[in-house]
Amino acid sequence: MFYCGIDISKLKFDAAIVHDGVIKTNTFNNTIAGIKSFYSWLKGSDHEIIFCMEATGIYSDLLAKKLHHSGYQLAVVNPIKTHNFSKLEMQRNKTDLIDSQMIARYCRYLWNESKFELNRYKPKSKYFEKLQYLFTRLDQLKKMQTQEKNRIEACSDKSIRRMLKTMLNNISKQIEQVERQIRLCQKQDKLLDKQSKLLTSIHGVGEITSWAILAYVGDVSLFNSSKQVTSFAGLNPRKMESGTSLKKSCLSKMGHRRLRRSLYMPALVAIKHNPVMLKHYEKLLAKGKPKKVAICAVMRKLLVVCYGVLKSGKEFDVNYRAQ
Repeated sequence: MFYCGIDISKLKFDAAIVHDGVIKTNTFNNTIAGIKSFYSWLKGSDHEIIFCMEATGIYSDLLAKKLHHSGYQLAVVNPIKTHNFSKLEMQRNKTDLIDSQMIARYCRYLWNESKFELNRYKPKSKYFEKLQYLFTRLDQLKKMQTQEKNRIEACSDKSIRRMLKTMLNNISKQIEQVERQIRLCQKQDKLLDKQSKLLTSIHGVGEITSWAILAYVGDVSLFNSSKQVTSFAGLNPRKMESGTSLKKSCLSKMGHRRLRRSLYMPALVAIKHNPVMLKHYEKLLAKGKPKKVAICAVMRKLLVVCYGVLKSGKEFDVNYRAQ
């Protein structure tokens, strides 16, 4: 059996085929043409190849779908799992080609330990994919909107201000258009609609936040626990301690930056309107934690609750208490 690990990014992907200590590597553009070159490269092997790649959202979708439709066996795994696997191997160096080789070895591990099926790639509905692309565009437009508002405030020239206001008006109309498309997309997919309603049952999580979580977290079945979700977002605490040297705990910030950012304002709203989050926030302040630290802790707890309602399929119950 041959095992192929793929380390994929926005512009390119690195592939490594591992078999009995022999390693074959190459780099390809993350485009239709690049994938065709990748397929030509694969034809050099007459043996069955098992594939594995990390879940990287829209960057990995195109290649994953192509491999799946071509009949290849493919596992798409949580990046946290491959990161932990590299630690077990005590891997010191880190490059894209080295990472692809490590993913290939992780693929072999999954196959030999009969865990491949648990991570087998399952194509998402076209509506879910559309939601990811639409929300990415919405996020871009919101940034542009903020930039134009700042430019208007800083500009004293009347003619330039008029141009900026016209541009701002056009951006606002596009935002409304994209939001309408997302709502339509949500209504056309029963699972998306159900999951969005589950998320908005949480005090502090509004419609846009629910879209962000669905777009960025994706398939919750990729996560075995809430700890994995918070690690994915970079909201897990990181304690630096070595010998007599002791530093304060801080956020790892090694996860999904956009997901973290999308939880900040909802956390502030949840502190005001969600009794569970307010209690958690006040408890941390009473312990002497700075407000910023307490808010980050609420962000983490909010994400844990979001994961809980998606995993259980049950709406948020403010009176629920874990045993």
